[in-house]
Amino acid sequence: MNAMIPGYPADFFGALEIVKVREKLAIDDIKALALIECAGEVFYLNVAKGLGNPEAKALLTKSGNEERGHAHRLLKAIKLLGGDFTLPEHDQNPLVASVMAEYPVNVEFMAMLVAGEKDGDLMYQRWAAAEANPEVAKIYLQNGKEETLHSERASQVIQMLGES
Repeated sequence: MNAMIPGYPADFFGALEIVKVREKLAIDDIKALALIECAGEVFYLNVAKGLGNPEAKALLTKSGNEERGHAHRLLKAIKLLGGDFTLPEHDQNPLVASVMAEYPVNVEFMAMLVAGEKDGDLMYQRWAAAEANPEVAKIYLQNGKEETLHSERASQVIQMLGES
């Protein structure tokens, strides 16, 4: 299965850079976003591997699992808008290959993650405001709320890093 979306590069951050400037999402943008969210799951799980604190690891693992949940919600949005898409396995998602296996888990890195997740909520809010279908807008807002939860968890990890 070739999961590449036309107009999107085969790397996680490159695809994110394209979708994050969209004012309104077309179906192909939502497909790309679903792939980004699935790659986000792998990203979080890889970041969690670098933590020695089991509580911090659990917080980031939960956020990672929710990223996949975002992707599944986006599949519903695609169907509501008349499209169809199936999430590929991680080894078939072209964006996963660009996610590093290890990350420098320190306060500075986690602060960037906090900011990125807050931005994610704002992006979802913007897309919801531009979306004519209220059910799709609701999906965007739910995903956005969880992005804020991810930023809060990452902030908790920062506190734990400061205590160790």
